[in-house]
This record gives sequence, structure tokens and C-alpha cells, in this order.
Amino acid sequence: SIHLPLSIPTMVFLRAFRPTLLALSAASTKAFSMPSPSVIDSHLHIWATAEEAASKFPYASTDQTPPPQLQNVASPEALLERMSEAGVDGALIVQPINHKFDHSYVSNAMKQYPDKFKGMLLHDPSLPSKLAVERLEELVLAGVVGVRFK
Repeated sequence: SIHLPLSIPTMVFLRAFRPTLLALSAASTKAFSMPSPSVIDSHLHIWATAEEAASKFPYASTDQTPPPQLQNVASPEALLERMSEAGVDGALIVQPINHKFDHSYVSNAMKQYPDKFKGMLLHDPSLPSKLAVERLEELVLAGVVGVRFK
């Protein structure tokens, strides 16, 4: 097997929060008990439309704003239309860089469509350990079933 080197903060996080990560793993097994899905898209991103970004789900920064031709094509509703066209039953939404560590847009989509979407959070390495665990626990309760380290 291939072992990739992990950064010191990532190794510290993994060691310190192993019990929480194991609980997350167990929760993900239960979370994907959707009614007999035949096709799951396991990695995609959604982001706020221009109107949503201006009102309640802002992009992380101006350099994270999608180009104009992509701003209104990645909403949960647009995704559901594409999924229906392609015969896809469910999706794992990976936290987009457009919203960086603000998981409210993905959490909102999971809340609106719990039978269709699960989420993967983006770990914020700048958080103190205690706050990182609290954030992880909150997001697991919201429907997140995985963690992305960058």
C-alpha cells in the first residue's frame, strides 16, 4: 500500500479526534440508508446562486466567486434536475471552496432534501482542537457523513 505523508496538524487532529471520527464513520453507515438507491453521485459541489450569495450565503471571498456563466447553475434545485435527467438517486455533496469553511449552504441543502443529499465537510485546520470537535459534531448532526482535509 502507498502511504502519503500527512502534515503535523492533520496527524494531531486525527489522533486527538479518533473517537469522534469513528462515531462519524458509524453515523455515515446509518445515514446512507436511503430507500434502495441504485445510483449515488459520490463527489460533487453546489454553491449559492448570485442572488443567494448576495443575500444569505456569501462566497468566501471575491476570488472564490464563480465566473458569471457558472454562478446560477450549481444550486441544489439545478442539481436535482440534472440528477433526475441522469437517473441518479442521491448525492454526496463535498463542501465547495466557494464557501470555504462556512457549511451553511450545504447544510441547508441537506435539510431541504434529506432523502437526496448527504455532505462532506471541509476541515478548518485553523480551529482550536475543542472548537474543531464541536464543529464536527454539529455537522454530523446536520447530516455530514465525511471529512475532507486540504
